[in-house]
Amino acid sequence: QLIQELIERLMQQATNEANQKGWCDKSIQAARQKRDYAAEEVRSLNSKMAQLEARRDHLADELSLLETSIAEIKAAQSKAEQERADEKDQNEATISEAQEGLEALNMVVELLDHFYKASAKEKVSLSLLSQPEVDAPDAGFDVGEAYTGAQSESGGILAMLDVMKSDFIRTVSETQVAEQKAQEEHLEFMTESGKSLAQKEEAETERRAQHQDVLGKLSEATESFSSHNSIVLTAIKELLELKPVCIDTGMSYEDRVSNREEEIAALNRAVCILEQYQEYGPDATSGSC
Repeated sequence: QLIQELIERLMQQATNEANQKGWCDKSIQAARQKRDYAAEEVRSLNSKMAQLEARRDHLADELSLLETSIAEIKAAQSKAEQERADEKDQNEATISEAQEGLEALNMVVELLDHFYKASAKEKVSLSLLSQPEVDAPDAGFDVGEAYTGAQSESGGILAMLDVMKSDFIRTVSETQVAEQKAQEEHLEFMTESGKSLAQKEEAETERRAQHQDVLGKLSEATESFSSHNSIVLTAIKELLELKPVCIDTGMSYEDRVSNREEEIAALNRAVCILEQYQEYGPDATSGSC
C-alpha cells in the first residue's frame, strides 16, 4: 500500500511537473517573442529617429538661412524706399529752385528788354533847347541828346541772362530725367526683390510646415521607441524571473522525467514481486515481474 501511494505521488508529481514544463515553455516563448519583436521595433525606430533628426537639423538650417535672407531683403527694400524718398525730395527741391530762378530771370529779362527797347526810342524836343551861356564841364552826352541807357552793353547783359536761363532750363530737364530714371530703377529693384522675397517667404512657409511635420513624427517615434524599449526590458525581466524556476533547476526536465520513470518502474516491479510472494509464498518467482 505504501509503495502504491508512493507510485501515485510520483505520477502526480510527473503530471504537475509536466504542467509546469508546459507553462514554462509557453511563458518563455511568449517572453522571447515579446523581446524579439520589441527589439526589432527598437532597431527600426532607432534608424528612423536618426533619419528624422538629420532631416530636422537640415530643415532648421534651411529655415535659418531663409529667415536671414528674408530679413536682408526687407532691410534692403526699406533702405531703398528711404533713399528713394530722400532723392525724390532733393530732386523736387532742385527743380523747384531752378524753376523759381528761371521765373525770376524771365522777369528780369522782360524788364530790361522792355526798358532798353523803350529807351532806344527816346527823343528830345529841340524847341526847348537854349544855348548854354557858360562853359560847363562835359556831361558825357550832347546837348539835346536823349538818354537811351547803356544800349551797347545791353546786348551782353541780356545774352548773359539768356545763358543763365539756359542753365536753369537744363538743370530742370536733367533733374527730371534723372528723377524718372531713378524712379524706374527703384521700381525695377522693388519688383525683383519683391519676387525674390515672395519666393523665399513661400519656401519658408513650406519648410516650416515640413519642419513641424518632422518634429511631430520624431515625437511619435520617440514615444514609440520608449514604449517598445520598455517592452524589451519587461520581457528580459520576465525571462530572468523564469530562469530559476524553469531553467536553472539543478537538473534538466528530461533527466528528472527519466529518473522518475525508472523509479516508478522499480516500484511497480517491487509491488509485483510482493504480490507474487503474497500469492505463492516463498516458491514465487520474480521472473514474471
